[in-house]
Amino acid sequence: MSKELFCFAPEVNEGLESVTGAWQVLSVEDDPQYQATLHFSLRNLQVLGRPLQLLKAQSAAQAVSLIPQYPNLSVILLDVVMEQDDAGLRLVRTIREVLGNATVRIILLTGQPGMAPREDVMRRFDIDDYWCKSELTSEHLHTIITGNIRTWQQLTQLQQARQSLQLLIDASHNLYAKRDLDSFAQGVLEEISQLLDHDNHGIVCTQYQPKSQQAASTIIAASGAYRQYLGASVEVLPEPSMVEAFRLAARSQDHLFFPDYSVFYFGSEAPEPRIYMTMVRCTRPLEEAQISLLKVFCENVRTGFVNVALYNRLGELAYRDPHLGCFNGNWLLHELETMRKSDLERAQLMLLRVENVNDMNVTFGAAFCQTLMQALYDKLQLALPGALIVRMDEASFGLLQAQSDRYDKRFFDRLLEAPLTLSGSAHSLAITLGVVVLGDVPDLAAHSGDHLVHLALSTLDMARYRQCGYLRYQPQIEQAIAERYSLLSQLRLALNEDQLFLELQPKVQMTDGSLVGFEALVRWRHPEGKIIRPDQFIPLAEMSGLIGRLDHKVLRMTLDAIKALHQAGIRVPVAFNASGIELVRPLFFETLQQTIQESGVDPCWLELEITESQAVQEYDLITPNLNRLIQMGMQISIDDFGTGYSSLTHLAELEATTLKIDKSFVQQMGVSEYGDELVTVIIRLASRFGYKIIAEGVETQAQRDQLLALGCPLGQGYLFARPMPLADALVWSESYLVKGRESR
Repeated sequence: MSKELFCFAPEVNEGLESVTGAWQVLSVEDDPQYQATLHFSLRNLQVLGRPLQLLKAQSAAQAVSLIPQYPNLSVILLDVVMEQDDAGLRLVRTIREVLGNATVRIILLTGQPGMAPREDVMRRFDIDDYWCKSELTSEHLHTIITGNIRTWQQLTQLQQARQSLQLLIDASHNLYAKRDLDSFAQGVLEEISQLLDHDNHGIVCTQYQPKSQQAASTIIAASGAYRQYLGASVEVLPEPSMVEAFRLAARSQDHLFFPDYSVFYFGSEAPEPRIYMTMVRCTRPLEEAQISLLKVFCENVRTGFVNVALYNRLGELAYRDPHLGCFNGNWLLHELETMRKSDLERAQLMLLRVENVNDMNVTFGAAFCQTLMQALYDKLQLALPGALIVRMDEASFGLLQAQSDRYDKRFFDRLLEAPLTLSGSAHSLAITLGVVVLGDVPDLAAHSGDHLVHLALSTLDMARYRQCGYLRYQPQIEQAIAERYSLLSQLRLALNEDQLFLELQPKVQMTDGSLVGFEALVRWRHPEGKIIRPDQFIPLAEMSGLIGRLDHKVLRMTLDAIKALHQAGIRVPVAFNASGIELVRPLFFETLQQTIQESGVDPCWLELEITESQAVQEYDLITPNLNRLIQMGMQISIDDFGTGYSSLTHLAELEATTLKIDKSFVQQMGVSEYGDELVTVIIRLASRFGYKIIAEGVETQAQRDQLLALGCPLGQGYLFARPMPLADALVWSESYLVKGRESR
C-alpha cells in the first residue's frame, strides 16, 4: 500500500489551553506512545483545585523553542535520551543557563538509567527529581506532579515578591532624591505609573492640611487628562464621583479601591500634620498584587523626606540574609560597585564554600546546618575584624578585606583546621577557598562588581576541580577555563574525525624478555601536530559525558590492533582501560560483549584493566559482570594495586585474573624498606589467592632483578620498551617473539 495515501497532521499541543488558571506541564519525550501514556494518566489530575495543561515536545530542540512561549510553565517531564544520548541533560543546562529559568521544576525520566546514573546527575545538574520509567506508576506520577507544582508556586511567589521588593526599593530611592514637595509629589505619580505597568487615564496627587482654614484639597501634581487642573482645588475635577472618593478617603484615613479608580491615603506628622492622597484612574481594575504593592509603596511615601525607616527595612530585606541576618551577595556587589579604585587595588575578595553542607543537611537537618553556618560566620567575624562577610548561598560566604596582605593561605589553614563545636560535638568542615587579590586583576577599573565576583567564583571552581582547598586568582585561570572549553569542543571533533590512536606498551617475561602481552594506551594527535596528553582530555571526557564514546572507541581500536597482530603472527592478549564512570553503567558490559562479538576476535585475546578503587567501590555492581567476562575467556587486571583500599575479604572474592603492582611501589624498591615490604606483601597475597602478578614502571635492571627474586616474573616499563604505535610494535615484537608462538 502506498504511504502517500495517508497524510498525517503534525502533532500540536492541545488539551487544556482554554481552561483559565490551568497548571502548565511540559512533557519532552521522543516516544509517542509514552507521551500518550503520560497525557492519559494526567488528563483528570487537579492540583489545588486547578486542572493541568499538558504541553508536548518530541525533542530537545523543539522544547527549546516551546519553553519561552510559556512563561508560567511549572513542571517539565524530561526524557534523558532523545535525538542524542545526552540531549535531555544538555537541555537542562539550556533551560537553567541560557533561557535563565531557575524556577521551573525539572523531573528526569529515563528508560536507560545507566546512561545517566542518578547520583551523578543529581550532583552535576540542576534538576529536581529523577525517575526510571519502569518504576513510575500513575499514582507516583500524580504525587510527583502535585508536589512539584506546589513547590513551583511557592518559588514563583517568592520570586515575584523579590521583584516587587526591588521595584519598591528603586521607586523609593528615586523619590528620596527629590528635594521639594512639588517634585516629590510628581515623583510619586511617576513611580506609581511604573509600578502599575499599564496604561492609565491620569493620576492626581492632592495635599490637605486638616488645621488649615482651606477646606478642600489642593492638586499638587497631575498627569494625563488631569494635568490642566494642577494647582486647583479638588472640587474643580469634572467627575463628582472622584471628588466624593477623595472625601471618603480623608474621612476613613485609609486606601479606597473602586472599579475605575483607586485612592491611596498617606499622612505625615512632620513638620506639621498633612494628608496626601493620590488617585489613579485606570483602564481596568487593579490586580490584588498591584494593590498590595501600592499599599506598601504608599506606606513608604508616608514617611516623606523625614522618616526613611520603611525604606531601610525594605533595603534590609533586599540586602540581608534572612537566616543569619548578615549582608548577602547583593550587598557585596553594591560595595564593589561603590568602592574607590585605590581601595579596590588594595582589597582581597574571597569566596569560601563549605563542601559538606549538603551531606550534613541530609544527616542532621536544615536547622542544624543553619546553626553551623552561623557558628562559622561568628568565627570569621572574630578572626577578620573590619572585613565585610556576606552570605552568598546556603553553603558559601563572600569576604571582602581591605588589606589583602594580612591574610594568606597559612592564616586560613590555621583558622579553619579546628572543627566547630555545636552542642558539645565537634564537626569538621571541608572548606574550599577561591581568593582574588583585586590588585592582580588586569585593567581592574574596567571590571564591574558582578565580574569581580565571577572571577572569585571561577577561582573557587578551579580550586574544587583541582581539589587543592585554596587557590589564588591568576589571570591565567580565565585563560585556562577558556582553553579547557576549547579543548572539549576539539575533543568532540576528534572522536568523529579519527584523531585518536593507540600506542602499545609491551608486557614481558622478565627472565628472558619474551613478549607476553600489550597494554593499549589512547593518544590524541591534534590536527596541528601536537600530542595532547591523556591526563588533559580524559578528565574532560568524564566531566562532559563523552567518556562512554571514548571508551568504546578505545575498545574498537584495541580489537583492530589485535587483528593486525594476529595477521603478523603475534598472538598475545592486549589490555585496554575502562573508566570507572562507565563500569557502573548497566549497558556497558552488554555493549562490550556485543562489540567483541561483532569484531570476530576471541575474548581470550582481550584483557580489561580497572583500578583497585573502582573494583572495590562498586564491588557489588560490577562483580557479576566481571565474572561473565572471565567466563567468556577475557582476563581482568586490577591496575595500580596497593594504592586503593581493598580489604582481605574483597581481595579473596575479587573477580580478577591479574594484579598489577603500582609503579610508585616499584620505584621505592631499594630506596626505602617501606617499598620493599609492600611489594613483598603484594606478591605473597597474589600467590596466596591465585592471581597472576605483574609489575609496572620497571625502569632499571636492579628493579627487574629484585622483582624476580621476590617471585614476580612479569614486568612492564621503560627498561623493556616505551609505548609505541602499532607499526613500531609489530617491528619490535619480531625481536622478542618467535612467530606462531602463543603465550597461553
